[in-house]
Amino acid sequence: MAITAVLLVLLIIFPFYLTPDLQEFYVSEGGPIQVFSAAGYLVTMTALIRELDGPTLRRHWYLPVIPLAMCLREMDFHAHFTTYSITKTLLYVSPEVPLVEKIFGVLVFVFLGITGYLLVARSGKAFLYGLRSFDVTSLAVAAAIASAVLSKALDGAASNLGFLGIEVQATLLSVFTEEVLELGIPVFMAIATFSYFDRQRRERPSDLR
Repeated sequence: MAITAVLLVLLIIFPFYLTPDLQEFYVSEGGPIQVFSAAGYLVTMTALIRELDGPTLRRHWYLPVIPLAMCLREMDFHAHFTTYSITKTLLYVSPEVPLVEKIFGVLVFVFLGITGYLLVARSGKAFLYGLRSFDVTSLAVAAAIASAVLSKALDGAASNLGFLGIEVQATLLSVFTEEVLELGIPVFMAIATFSYFDRQRRERPSDLR
């Protein structure tokens, strides 16, 4: 995890030594940061499906679903099949949007809400206990959550402060930091996944059952 943190910092610094065109490509849609982010989610999902046995996977189906959903979000699938992004209020209030698209957006959020609830309900206590005992898996999950929160905060800083009448212009540093933090999410999720199964192989049967 320490090596990953250092590498993420280097990835934030690295584009400052590139030309403007390469800097734009570095953080663009379909650029290396986004591609590796999507790949990280797929690696995590594949590892979960591969390592969990049948009964455990059926009970905890939401575990591989979460990185899959985040991968689709990273690849902008939330905006590919509807008039507006399903995260935009305009999709649900605009009279120009077909009803089927609104229903689709609602169903997606209901489904994701269920997966999030099951994750917290079934794994929340173990996660908190792991944090108190400095378990690597829990620490990696916490790092992934922190990366998500910080990247979202940077992404919405301009609009949020603009709502308060404060004008903020995004700098190269904030843009690079936001994108690299988004890469940190799947990387830390993968670390959590691999460390968990490595520990289970060495110590005891899966405690997910």
